[in-house]
Amino acid sequence: MNESQRTIAFVVVAVVSVVAARFAGPSAPKATAEVTNIGEVFYPDFTDAEAAKSLEVASYNPDTATVRPFAIVQDKTGMWRIPYAHSYPADGKDRLAKTAASMIGIRREGFAGRRDSEHADFGVLDPKAEAATDLKGIGNRITLKDATGKVLADYIIGKEVKGRTGMYYIRRPDEKATYMAKLDIQVSTKFADWIEADLLKIDGTKLNSIDIDTTSVDVGQGTLVDGEQNHLVRKNSSDPWKMDGIDEAKDELNQEEVRKLVSALDELKIVGVRRKPARMAQGLRSGKPLEQTLDMEMAVDLSMKGFLLAKSNKGGSVRMIPKDGEVVAVTDQGVSYDLKFGEIFTGTEEEAEVGFAKEEGKDGEAKDAEKKDGEKKDDEGKDKQDESKSKQKSRYLYVTVTFDPKGLGPKPTEPTKPEEPSETPEAADESASVDALAPVNTAGDPKKIYEANLAKYEQDQKTYESNLKSYNEKVKAGEKLVKELNNRFVDWYYVVSGNSFENLRQGRKTLVKEKGAATANPAGDEGPPGLPPGINFPGLK
Repeated sequence: MNESQRTIAFVVVAVVSVVAARFAGPSAPKATAEVTNIGEVFYPDFTDAEAAKSLEVASYNPDTATVRPFAIVQDKTGMWRIPYAHSYPADGKDRLAKTAASMIGIRREGFAGRRDSEHADFGVLDPKAEAATDLKGIGNRITLKDATGKVLADYIIGKEVKGRTGMYYIRRPDEKATYMAKLDIQVSTKFADWIEADLLKIDGTKLNSIDIDTTSVDVGQGTLVDGEQNHLVRKNSSDPWKMDGIDEAKDELNQEEVRKLVSALDELKIVGVRRKPARMAQGLRSGKPLEQTLDMEMAVDLSMKGFLLAKSNKGGSVRMIPKDGEVVAVTDQGVSYDLKFGEIFTGTEEEAEVGFAKEEGKDGEAKDAEKKDGEKKDDEGKDKQDESKSKQKSRYLYVTVTFDPKGLGPKPTEPTKPEEPSETPEAADESASVDALAPVNTAGDPKKIYEANLAKYEQDQKTYESNLKSYNEKVKAGEKLVKELNNRFVDWYYVVSGNSFENLRQGRKTLVKEKGAATANPAGDEGPPGLPPGINFPGLK
């Protein structure tokens, strides 16, 4: 082979190598010798996880072909909030610190490609970029910032490298080059993972009274559908629950279903939130009755969520009627929880969390364009929803809390101080005859009877004062807890799962069984329709 032939052969080999490398795809990355920064940390200045004060995630869902945004930020007051979920308070400090720690020290462990035309192959297209056309190549972008808004770390994470578990394609958004890195980033975009999971903060062992009203509303007819009013009570956590109206000769309370009910209250989780109108929340926070601050915007908003308003024909006060009943649960702390169940909500997990399409309000905050169950949303010619989305049925919930001293048990009664006996014989004889019934053996001596009764009174008085002090402390603690809980609930409607609703709104069919019968769980029962006299429904007059 002459010199000219050798040159041609080398060129052909080079071309073949380039083509082979191009078609090998993401599973065959470029040789690390092409770059000089292999082994370097992407963000060497980011070393303190506590410096992270905001997290933004843009994650691509291939099933729905949509990019889901998520963020958690610390506001000026130090409160953590979730902006896309109507700025709902987040329990985010510890979780964010773990996420931030998992993003510190990520290194460029291998080189994959230097051109932006290769980003789709590696799955590192920017999900925030408006010009992205290859949806299958979109990655997940995770951004951390400090309190001033300075970027601490910002990654676009793509596909997992074939044959290398835990190794992913990754790049910085401000760089074209794609690398490989070992990743174990602990991040969640689920709303429920970032909030206080225990909505009511009820300790099931402290419950001593539960009232369930299954009365519902036929919105189309404008009538109430008669339901049941069932009252369950127990003295303390060691006593069994009892229910009014049971024929104990043949029936008994289904304790298994009651345990399910108590557990549903104890462990009630929310799947989404909606913000109440600002004026409504302000009025409730001030302690004013709803009817004193009610306007048309509030009435419409309540109605859309399934909380309807009625007013007596005789000019009585406004009454809120929940579409699907309510549960009132009282604890031995004197805290009475009123849970009102509203409209059914059907949608994807994300829609349940924050609502349907957002509209920009006059204050710049995203507002819901809500729709009722079964309705379709027409969006730029699309007159039906993507059937590939996973739907779930949820229920709107309106929560209020009041202090009920009856939950604490009877208030201690002060003992009566005995009267000093008279010196007259007649009085002494009368005193002896009356006090002879006392448990103290004083041989009929009025003075000794009095002294014994006085000693008992003084002991009873000390016990009373101690019990009264304890009772008053419970009252104070209960009122404080009620205030804290109302401050938490006052701004929000909640969305709970359909299962939670079914476990809470139980009727006699599930709660009562024949003695000796096996436990059953049939569907709830509803009575015949009817409208109580003197109610204009729905709306205000």
